[in-house]
Amino acid sequence: MQNSDNSAAMKRSWWRPRLKPTLWTIVGLLGFCIIVMGVSAVVAKMSVDSLMEDAQALVEDFDDADATAAHVDDMRGAAQRIHIATAHPIWHASEVLPAIGDDLRAVRLLASAADTLIADVAAPLLEFDLASIGPTDGALNVDAVAQLGKAIEEAAPVAEEAQIRLIAEHIETDALLPPLRGPVAQVSDGLSTLTDLLRRLATLSPRMPAMLGADEPRDYLVLVQNTAEMRTLGGNPGTLLMLTVDDGRLAITQEASHYDVNSGRIESIVPLNSSTEALYTDRLGKFIQDVTMTPDFAQSAHLARAFWAETLGDPGDSVIAIDPVMLSYLLKATGPVELPTGDTLTSDNAVKLLLNDVYWRYPGGSRESAFQQDAFFAAAAAGIFESLTNAQGGAGALMSQLTKGYDEGRILYAPTDPTESKAIQGTRFGGPLTVQDNVESTVLGVFVNDNTEGKLDYYTDMSVDVVSDVCQADGEPAFTAKATYNYNLSPESVEGLPIYISTGGHFPRGVKSTNLVFYGPVGSTFVSAKLDGEDFVPQAGTNDLGRQAVLVNFESDPSTTHTVEVTFSAPADQKYGPLDVRTTPMIKDVPVTIDSPGCG
Repeated sequence: MQNSDNSAAMKRSWWRPRLKPTLWTIVGLLGFCIIVMGVSAVVAKMSVDSLMEDAQALVEDFDDADATAAHVDDMRGAAQRIHIATAHPIWHASEVLPAIGDDLRAVRLLASAADTLIADVAAPLLEFDLASIGPTDGALNVDAVAQLGKAIEEAAPVAEEAQIRLIAEHIETDALLPPLRGPVAQVSDGLSTLTDLLRRLATLSPRMPAMLGADEPRDYLVLVQNTAEMRTLGGNPGTLLMLTVDDGRLAITQEASHYDVNSGRIESIVPLNSSTEALYTDRLGKFIQDVTMTPDFAQSAHLARAFWAETLGDPGDSVIAIDPVMLSYLLKATGPVELPTGDTLTSDNAVKLLLNDVYWRYPGGSRESAFQQDAFFAAAAAGIFESLTNAQGGAGALMSQLTKGYDEGRILYAPTDPTESKAIQGTRFGGPLTVQDNVESTVLGVFVNDNTEGKLDYYTDMSVDVVSDVCQADGEPAFTAKATYNYNLSPESVEGLPIYISTGGHFPRGVKSTNLVFYGPVGSTFVSAKLDGEDFVPQAGTNDLGRQAVLVNFESDPSTTHTVEVTFSAPADQKYGPLDVRTTPMIKDVPVTIDSPGCG
């Protein structure tokens, strides 16, 4: 018995000196892992912040080649640090931990994708010398444009491969910790957007030199929309220009107004879509000034080409629509433009001069005054277009302003070439409602059409508030859009208004008639409407572009506000992406608020 006790004691004494080092080793390893993860997390967080700061600064400095190069270098370094900080074995092993494992995995995967995108996609593209495109001596360098197209063709597959890998990893955003959900979703959406953009540009790149007239002159019919008389897409397109591009050199080769085409026809110039006619009447096909009432720019372009071809000949290869606000953006890139009248057009005075001052300068209601107004408007637009190939800020400055105008829906494009059409299909170039389902985004529309035949929209602004239970509804979700429409003209100003601003032809002078058109999500059904809080029966309603749409007309006295509220319901068995609201691009920005409880 004594021997047995001695043996047990010897065993215990043998383990004791060995147990302490083992425990300390385990504790040390755990401590080391914790320190490594802590340092890695700090490095990753600091690098992400640095990356985001440089990305934002890059947008602001896009037209500065030296600043762009510096930002790209900093972003590349930050992306590499994020990747290194999250790619080591300890980070991988930590992904099995409960509660935070999914979050660590998501950060690692996104870090790897960011490193690839910045190093192999963004950097090569951003390092391309945009200054080589010009303009130089009044022309863009079509060879440099072709080289940029090839760089895009090489980058597009890399971005697509990174997106495919990320999709295959299947990150469950809803399972992540709340602080990570937004950033992870933002990065994933950004990657999807970038991949789609590069894919479209890669499709378009072989056509880019031809679009700039490399082989033969290329003609574009330009509709200059007058935003002082609203239409869904931006304004009354009473001014038309033929823009010709020949080997990178731009010139306005023909100008026209509604007086030069057969506007005011007895019948529509071409057959209209039945839903379009039911909602907007056949005015779109009778008056060139009304072709942009529909949110479908392809249809507007088809009508405009028909009007031009009937009296003026070849309507060109494509149709572009812009507005004076877009022209003011371009002036930021081109610098001031001298007009034949002696006026100097700048980014600061263009909107006021073109949309209001001109009617005070030529105030008569005669045909002669109308010709003078149209001529001034056309000369201003033509001068800006022709100055594009002498832009002081170069291609980078032009790209920044064109991107801004595109995001606001102020530049539209409808080509006749099939390759170009494929490249822009589903984008905002085709109008505000090109999205065909609700999966990626659930889009609603609120559009303004003047019904007064004046230029009183210079004195208006609008805001839109949308409320939806789409993330909480047990049955069919509801979508309510409320537009607050302000008519800011003072009553004292009515008497002195030029007749072209307020004609008094159909309504008393100073009184404004407006049509607001509301579009619900794809597949939606109209439920109800209210005008200033009272139940209201819309003047027209139909299914247009796969969406339920209704038109509400109201009259406004000076210095008054009206609210119009329209509710739609939609099927319960659909997937709904984040809510998005598209509006008419007015002179002033249209603020939009979205209240969708439970959607994050």
